[in-house]
Amino acid sequence: MPQRHFFATADDLLSLFELVEKKHSICYVLTGLFDQQERTNFTTGTSLPTLRATAKESSLMCPTYLVMLKNLAINVRSVVQTDGSVLYSVDQLLNPDSITFTHGGMFSHEVLISGRVATVSSTPTSRSLHSTFSNAIAKLFTRVNTFYVGPVALGLLRQGCRLTNAVQSPQEFDLEKPI
Repeated sequence: MPQRHFFATADDLLSLFELVEKKHSICYVLTGLFDQQERTNFTTGTSLPTLRATAKESSLMCPTYLVMLKNLAINVRSVVQTDGSVLYSVDQLLNPDSITFTHGGMFSHEVLISGRVATVSSTPTSRSLHSTFSNAIAKLFTRVNTFYVGPVALGLLRQGCRLTNAVQSPQEFDLEKPI
């Protein structure tokens, strides 16, 4: 599964969205299980309702969006629950021409949670979208160990902010300041 991990504030991501959205006409759709089948598409990364919200305590708990070409239909699947009710899933299973984007973000003034762009698909479209995001991240962000760090996030790191995958993770696993 190709993936690229990064640390970025919402302000860091603005230039990323601009660069990516110049190359592809895309939309973003929140992933997960929902009570209703209808889903809202966001046509720009800057319009994501969670972009400037306080991040969850772990990158695994942060909102994740499917990123797909605007002209593609979003396929939603029904998932029967143990009580017989039905929830509707938005994920890559029925949307192979997509990637996932988790923006992470500020948990508190002292903690920045990581983000990730990834895909489980190997279609030409998903590979192209992943490559576009990955290349834009590499171009705009600074590599620190195995992570890419946005300009504002790098300043926070240098000021002593924790850059981590999870608040509860021991600080020895946080991203270390570059020398």
